[in-house]
Amino acid sequence: MTVKKTDELELGAEVKEPILNRDGSLLLNKGAIINYELAARLKKHDIDFIEKIEVASSKLDGADMVQDPTIEEEKMQTSIRVVKDVFESALSEDKSSVRNAIPDHHLEMVKTVIDDIMAIIMNTEDLLYHIQDLVDADDYTYRHSVNVCVLSIMTAKALHYSEAEIRDIALGSLLHDIGKAHVKYGLVQKPSPLTEEEKEEMKQHATYGYELVKNMPSIPYSVKQIIRLHHEKRDGSGYPLKLKEMEIPQYVRIVTVCDMYDAMTANRIYRKTMPVHIALEVLMRDCVYKLDHEVYRAMSSTICIFAIGQGVMLSDGRVGIVSGYRHHCPSRPRVKLFDFSMKTGDLDVEEINLEEEHTLFIIDTWDVEGFKAFFNRTPSKELFDPKNVDLGTMIG
Repeated sequence: MTVKKTDELELGAEVKEPILNRDGSLLLNKGAIINYELAARLKKHDIDFIEKIEVASSKLDGADMVQDPTIEEEKMQTSIRVVKDVFESALSEDKSSVRNAIPDHHLEMVKTVIDDIMAIIMNTEDLLYHIQDLVDADDYTYRHSVNVCVLSIMTAKALHYSEAEIRDIALGSLLHDIGKAHVKYGLVQKPSPLTEEEKEEMKQHATYGYELVKNMPSIPYSVKQIIRLHHEKRDGSGYPLKLKEMEIPQYVRIVTVCDMYDAMTANRIYRKTMPVHIALEVLMRDCVYKLDHEVYRAMSSTICIFAIGQGVMLSDGRVGIVSGYRHHCPSRPRVKLFDFSMKTGDLDVEEINLEEEHTLFIIDTWDVEGFKAFFNRTPSKELFDPKNVDLGTMIG
């Protein structure tokens, strides 16, 4: 434990005791890992020195380990609420007044959300995108829009777009599905797969969205194009205009790829989420004819493929938990493997670094939370002597 000035904090340092502001409200909880956003929060509240901090062990063979948290859930929820307000205002506006389909004060709220998200992404190096799980199925469209916005900003940054260009891409991605406000009632939240007729109606959202914003002088042309064209494909199989190849601007292609990725990896009522590595393989296949390969490569470089705590299965049949990875090699993480003997009740744990194990590969993922739930409700005496290691603790 040591004393540190807040402007001298090391990223990766661990807070050992809760930190309160001058009014006694909680600022940082015990166990928080210092990142750019948390350091900025301390400065904002005039916290000059910290005594309750310790540099966490965060090295993997001499390389910096990645810490999982990216954008705070509170900020995500605020963004979702803003998007929801914008969509609902678009729904309530009379179609004869499309010039004001998005009221100016709502547009300013959206831009504030983008400023907050960009401040984190543009000022944080080696940030990887993590799936944001849905809490409420009714909020899927709004959360999806925020997720696509975050990922589009990260992808555009990786492609070296200017900050002004990224800001427009962010606005377009946050509003890309606004046309769903005018899709027939009930389709967007339908808890089962759509019929062919319903799919055709849903496809109209791109046109509906464009009609809502096309006459708004406060929205840039590129943003309107993103809303209109984000379902177009290079081979002409997309909609609504069936454009091909260079007819589709690259800034639109960014949102297309990010939109598809989040749609595949999100939990839905009628289907489980697709594992990240499978979703990336599907997108890579579509790069042959449909998607922009350069955009895909940039986006995939920002993805956290196997998050810390993710259950994985290796090519030799062993299973374990991801315990760390390097930013530049997220597909080859460090894994805690465990082998439970039903006969003796012994639990052996081994940690390996897949960067050094060239013949081993991750071939599948498994549900850690589901296993822990099963473990917790199964009498320990039926599995092994309670004196043995606590598996629930071992897997976090």
